[in-house]
Amino acid sequence: MFSIGKSRRNARLALACAGAALVSGCTNWVGPDMIRAGRPAYNSAILATGDEQLLQNIVRTRFYDSVGFLTVASVTANVSVTASATVQAGFGPASNYAGNLVPFAGMLTTEQNPTISYAPLAGDELLRHLGAETTMERTFLMLNSAATPEQVWNMIVRRINNLRNPDFPDPPLLIVDPRFEQVVATASLLQRRGVLYWVQLAGSQSGYGLVIHSYSPDNTREVAKLLSLLGVKSPVLAGDDITIPVQLSVGSPDPGSIAIETRSLFDMIRIAGATIDLASDTSGVARQPAPGPAAGDLRIRSGSAPPADARVATQYRGRWYYIDGDDQLSKQWFTVLQLLAGAPAGVSSAAPVLTIPVTGRR
Repeated sequence: MFSIGKSRRNARLALACAGAALVSGCTNWVGPDMIRAGRPAYNSAILATGDEQLLQNIVRTRFYDSVGFLTVASVTANVSVTASATVQAGFGPASNYAGNLVPFAGMLTTEQNPTISYAPLAGDELLRHLGAETTMERTFLMLNSAATPEQVWNMIVRRINNLRNPDFPDPPLLIVDPRFEQVVATASLLQRRGVLYWVQLAGSQSGYGLVIHSYSPDNTREVAKLLSLLGVKSPVLAGDDITIPVQLSVGSPDPGSIAIETRSLFDMIRIAGATIDLASDTSGVARQPAPGPAAGDLRIRSGSAPPADARVATQYRGRWYYIDGDDQLSKQWFTVLQLLAGAPAGVSSAAPVLTIPVTGRR
């Protein structure tokens, strides 16, 4: 009896120790490993479905169908870990159980129960998100970070100082002003050379502005050309820093400033829809004029079969619409639109776009 009781106590002790070892051991790896496995997967899924939703909205505008956005408001992943252990012990003569016992067996089970919250944009919120013109802050953020500033200029800016860049040119009355294209080319060149900045003004000045800094003597000619196109006087002394206030407005600017009219998100979605390559299938598609330079770098293809290599693809009305994976300019265009579409309307961050105190000569 004594030997049997001792064996039972040893078995219970071994079971308890094994269970404790499993539970304590799993705390060292379950949390970090779940993050490594879960976070990239959730992020990839959110980004991919967001791109597909945006592309489908672009396609919907071509058919004059309803558009809308359903955002992922939050993702909560609850992880539970269950550990169990079994110890088998034999009693009596060893010949009764020799070779039939498993001394120790353990099992660890993890379970993940995600809770995903969606927030649909509707009513006034949807109208502001789609219809509000792009703010100066967002325009400057995109210009300062763009790999191709010319593309952002053409996408977002409809007019600068009465120089037009219409969504859908309609000659002879509504055409792209060649001076607009010259402003875009010259400003982008100076920006790449590191002498032109789109900034939030500091000190005694407020609002936003264009700053040309440390440009003499190598860029003097390009600076003079840009100022002439914008109707802004050159500095008294060549090489002086130039600060030009930028206003979000329509029409003639105040003396010495720049007036910019920007497009709304819906404007850009509608322009993108006009670039869809419909091939031979035009059933139910409204006829649209060719867009202007705003969509010059974008091409959305269509086909009856899923694309083999696409940056983003979506199926709508029985056909596939996609952007080729090797079409770099179209991919850049779509990425800019995706960033603008993902930003909530009417919300301004506390951080400035870029602040440069300008005190005069370099």
